[in-house]
Amino acid sequence: MAEIEWKGIIWRAAYGNLSVKELLTILKGFGPMETLEFERPGHFKGEVSLSLSQDGTKEITLYHLEVIGPKRKGKGREALQYLKKIFKGELYVEDPGGLADPRFIRVKNASRESVLFWVKMFREGLIDAMESDMCSLSPGMSEDEITGIEVELNAADVKRDASSA
Repeated sequence: MAEIEWKGIIWRAAYGNLSVKELLTILKGFGPMETLEFERPGHFKGEVSLSLSQDGTKEITLYHLEVIGPKRKGKGREALQYLKKIFKGELYVEDPGGLADPRFIRVKNASRESVLFWVKMFREGLIDAMESDMCSLSPGMSEDEITGIEVELNAADVKRDASSA
């Protein structure tokens, strides 16, 4: 399986087999939609799909993000900033979820903590949209709508804690 280092990140096909030329074409935004694995050694790794929207803008959909290393505070934000910077496109998150280890943000079993992280990243402009079983974030939402989502997520957590006591 071919892999290439591009902009400080190692890239490879997540499924199937792509040549170095095909990987570069996709990374530069001229190829078909593909799902790629990536790793910035010592910082983060994950899985994204890259595509062009109908109006020709780049769309990045993040499926998995894992922060690497002992000091994690701010590393997720750093990874998102880096991905947004190199692709200069809209960054979407599809149904993020957490595991017991908070370094992971994965598809499946979304946790309140991971969704609240994504709401914060949406508010900061680091992601452009998110689809989750718990909530949806889309461009053009008002601050009141975003705050309402946070209140609902926190209220659900308080209710769950009270019923388990």
